[in-house]
Amino acid sequence: MFTQAELIDAINQLEGGKHSIQNCERLAAIYTVLDHLYTEPKLDTGYSRDNKVETETIVGNYGDSEFLKAISGKPANEVWDLIDELIDAISVLNPRLVSSFFNKLYDI
Repeated sequence: MFTQAELIDAINQLEGGKHSIQNCERLAAIYTVLDHLYTEPKLDTGYSRDNKVETETIVGNYGDSEFLKAISGKPANEVWDLIDELIDAISVLNPRLVSSFFNKLYDI
């Protein structure tokens, strides 16, 4: 079994030496062994930041009001964007109402 240091040393010697097909083949083999023995495999779990895979959250059915029926089954991020726009608009028209809303929200 090769140590990681031995493999890296062999790579450095070949990269600093004569450029030939044989040396390229040796380098490829050594890099393959190094990668296989000393690199942990990346598992594609869907939760990795590298993959940038996001699962879309869908709003459930939470009641019978017109609003709750309207948002049921919709993508949550789009619903939140609309609610954010609505809060911004209401804060211009009625800042006290929005302040009261936020106070209730902070108390939850």
